[in-house]
Amino acid sequence: MKKVILFSFFIFCIFCKGVFAQSPEEIYRKANLSYENEDYEKAASLYEALINMDRVSYEAFYNLGNSYFKLKKIGKAIVNYERARKLAPRDRDVMLNLKLARSMAIDKIETKERGFLLNSILFFYDKMNINELTGMVSIIYLAISTLLIFSIFLVAKRKKILYTVGTLGAFLVLFAIFLVFKIHNENFVRHAIIISDAVNVRSGPKDDYLLQFELHEGAKVRIVEETKDWCEINLSKDLRGWLPKDSIEVI
Repeated sequence: MKKVILFSFFIFCIFCKGVFAQSPEEIYRKANLSYENEDYEKAASLYEALINMDRVSYEAFYNLGNSYFKLKKIGKAIVNYERARKLAPRDRDVMLNLKLARSMAIDKIETKERGFLLNSILFFYDKMNINELTGMVSIIYLAISTLLIFSIFLVAKRKKILYTVGTLGAFLVLFAIFLVFKIHNENFVRHAIIISDAVNVRSGPKDDYLLQFELHEGAKVRIVEETKDWCEINLSKDLRGWLPKDSIEVI
């Protein structure tokens, strides 16, 4: 009996070694190869494994989104395109594929148009991720500090330096506001995508509550509150309700 236990343990160790010995680079290579060979199930599984190893990158999310798109799992495709967009908001392929996946969703949820002026003001907010905004704020702050030090010694150019500092200060405030809102929206405001074919949204967190409306795969919702098995979501100020937690995936 003891020999059997030891042998089983030996086999288990060999199995674990085979599974965990693969480097993230090797898993990524195999995932890409599976995708090229049109084995999208395996590709998705490998990309998921890579992400679970904390090897998070916009490429991994983008490729995972592509795999789910090929599998016609539009909800999961949108989730991962959205995650890729957070990390690479200027990537053209990510934006195009996200737009295509959204167009295939059944529910066409209208959002308010911001207009040209507001889009222009929020250009850098939309096009930069949290790390880039943090870097920009740090660089501007460092530039202001350096110029203020120079102004102590360069008396003749102090007025010109202070004008420059004032201009940079305005940009510092603007980018700092962008950074605060970006951190808030991406870390404290939770959005999710419907991943079930269809789900009933009810007035409370039980199946016997009044049916409010129905949502379909690919719809984007905002999470307001959670219980163990249910989430309260809203689409607008007046359109909200509860749905099962397993019918959505948080972005």
